[in-house]
Amino acid sequence: MELQKVILYYCFTPISDPEAIRLFQLTLCESLGLKGRIIISPHGINGTLGGDMSALKKYVRRTKEYPGFKRTDFKWSEAQGDQFPRLAIRIRDELVAFGNPDELKVDENGVVGGGVHLKPK
Repeated sequence: MELQKVILYYCFTPISDPEAIRLFQLTLCESLGLKGRIIISPHGINGTLGGDMSALKKYVRRTKEYPGFKRTDFKWSEAQGDQFPRLAIRIRDELVAFGNPDELKVDENGVVGGGVHLKPK
């Protein structure tokens, strides 16, 4: 059995057709045998997936090929066996539930008027 890993990620970016991205992600994940959860909204994408390390590397490469997802920061974590029972990809009004989807504005650089990303020292 190959080394199992989990990736966690999110990317605030405008998505004009969430259903097209859902179908792209569904096809990609199923072809690679990945399981987990992905949320897609007009504001971006958020996911946690588990599977073979080689499959996850292919997933990251293919996902970053989509122009809006190039700057997605994927976090890697150790895993043991199947971490997720199934694959669930959902479209929501908000990527992060603030209760007011029209209040958050995103562009190709992320959240408009958002904070500055700090690097650890």
